[in-house]
Amino acid sequence: MQADTRRFFSAALLLGAVFCAVYLRAAYPPPPEVKPERRWGAPRLLVSDSVLYGFVRELLAQSSSDMSPEGMAHADFYISRVLLEHNTYPVARTRLFRYAVRERDWTLGELCSRDHLLAPADTAFMRLQMKFSSGFGLEQRFLPNHVVVSADKVWTMREQSKRPFALLDMLKAHYKTNDYSCLTSPLFSRDGKTVIVQISTICGGLCGSGETWVLKRRQGKWRKVRLLNSWVS
Repeated sequence: MQADTRRFFSAALLLGAVFCAVYLRAAYPPPPEVKPERRWGAPRLLVSDSVLYGFVRELLAQSSSDMSPEGMAHADFYISRVLLEHNTYPVARTRLFRYAVRERDWTLGELCSRDHLLAPADTAFMRLQMKFSSGFGLEQRFLPNHVVVSADKVWTMREQSKRPFALLDMLKAHYKTNDYSCLTSPLFSRDGKTVIVQISTICGGLCGSGETWVLKRRQGKWRKVRLLNSWVS
């Protein structure tokens, strides 16, 4: 009889403990788990910095920042000594950048099937580079002979003035320049010997120009092969 009584009280105590645990769990739930905020960096480009900046430095070496006939006598391109980190839209109210070239009046497919400048594998590789091109930006440490203006600096200047075309005036005051240039993210073929890039130069207000080129590396230099499109304002 005493054994039955002990078993009864043991079961009652167990049930009571379970009830209390359930009640406390329902009445006082644990605080939600704090999950760390995820901050993703810029996408990784599909080509290495050494390949990317090797091309940019060679392009700048073949260019001139002097637009006079004498300055352009042995130059293949005109590129200002002042470069923007990103190809930006300084008159926009929000931060807008053009990282890769746009297929306007031309397509990668045409360059492959009609013009035979690219292989099918090149077009696929270049489209991937377009997709992940937002990781591209010029860095001052890699280009010591030019002035690279960061996107943050451009935006700060833009915010300091209410006039839509005041950026060049502010760049003139800071860097003693009459214009600035932008590069889109270079698109490389699989073998790295063919590149598509847009070079733009802005000289104030609606004054500017840009060209999109197919370049091929021949005899140690980047040679112009095809002008895909151009604009002047």
